Parts: sequence; C-alpha cells; structure tokens
Amino acid sequence: MITVRAHKKIRRRTPKGETKIHIRKKKPSQAKCSKCGAKLNRKRLIPKKFKQIPKNQRRSERPLPHLCPSCMKRHLIEKARSV
Repeated sequence: MITVRAHKKIRRRTPKGETKIHIRKKKPSQAKCSKCGAKLNRKRLIPKKFKQIPKNQRRSERPLPHLCPSCMKRHLIEKARSV
C-alpha cells in the first residue's frame, strides 16, 4: 500500500508487544448544497468507486442537482418572477 499524506496513521500495539503503524484512508465528505451548505441525500463513496456506479445513482435527476430542495425551489421562483 502506498502511503499518502492524506491517509491517517494510527499506532497500534500488537499482542506480541510491538507497536505497528496502521494506515487508514479518510472517508469522503458528505455532499453539500452549493448555496446554503445543507447536507444532500447522496451516496458517500471514494472517487474510484463513485465512477463505477450508474450516472443516475451518482446525482439526482432533477434540475439543479447541486442545490437542496428548498434552495432549488427559491431559485426557480426567482427565475420565474424575473422573466
């Protein structure tokens, strides 16, 4: 395993009495709304696994998938009023 600076190094004592370093990968962060920062209901996967799942499971199939439902509603209302 290649050690990357982003990986977390944890020291563990073995039953033998030695101290070994275990390397843990960081978990991916939760998807957030680009406007208000609220958590979006999406899968949490590392980029390599994320590319392997179908496109319709990677993001929601609706207009403005990067916004939460309340921000999307506000955006659509503002857009309709400005026209």
